[in-house]
Amino acid sequence: MEWHEEEILILVKAYPNPSRGMGETVCSAGITKSGQWIRIYPVPYRDLPSHQKYEKFQWIKAKVTPSKEKLHRPESHRIDSASIQLLEKIPTGKGWGEREKLFLPYISRSLEELLAKQKSSNVSLGAFKPKEVANFSNVLDKAEWTNAQQASLGKVSLFNPTRKPLEKIPYKFIYHFSCDDLNCNSHKLSIVDWEIHEAYRKWKPVYKSEKLTLEKIKDKWLDYFFRKRDSYFIVGTESMYGKFIVLGVISPKRRDGQLSLPL
Repeated sequence: MEWHEEEILILVKAYPNPSRGMGETVCSAGITKSGQWIRIYPVPYRDLPSHQKYEKFQWIKAKVTPSKEKLHRPESHRIDSASIQLLEKIPTGKGWGEREKLFLPYISRSLEELLAKQKSSNVSLGAFKPKEVANFSNVLDKAEWTNAQQASLGKVSLFNPTRKPLEKIPYKFIYHFSCDDLNCNSHKLSIVDWEIHEAYRKWKPVYKSEKLTLEKIKDKWLDYFFRKRDSYFIVGTESMYGKFIVLGVISPKRRDGQLSLPL
């Protein structure tokens, strides 16, 4: 493998997953200094020392090499996690200006546009602003990891032997939306962002009730992001099936000057 150093603006990281042979890993995505979408995997994020734990809209420098995965997604790269260096974090700022300058040049018009690019050149990462987000729902998922997944997660980290076990979130969260495209017949995509799964994990003991916890999540990921903010979807394809899913939400303030809490 030929490794090279890359500067990457991190835009999203997915909830950790058990991986055979690698234990617990995280997939992250962003844009390189040269303006290319990139997916980096596997990152043992919870085992990283604090000086290597990157955040959303933070530049990092690291050694990467093109992945040899079966789907041959051009954006996919393996990362040498030991080489991660944290660089500048882009603050929210007034009106999100600095972040928007870095992010908006790489926005597509719709999911339909990305699907067309997927067919022509195997594009598997991108972002767009939905025309309308009609609903946000949840469906029950398995409450526990499979035996094989538990075996992977049971491997003690040499770097973080006291790490708490990774909690399985018993729901899949789904966006129902349409695009600003004449060919759009509406979509339903699940979201795998770390932030929403962490919200469920942290809010459940606070709100006590399962129903109230799920309502609070819907309040933020639907009403706040898509009623009070000018939000965009970061999307990418799954490694096994090549179907697009929502990796995360980028949520600038509305340009009408409406005040809202920072993300």
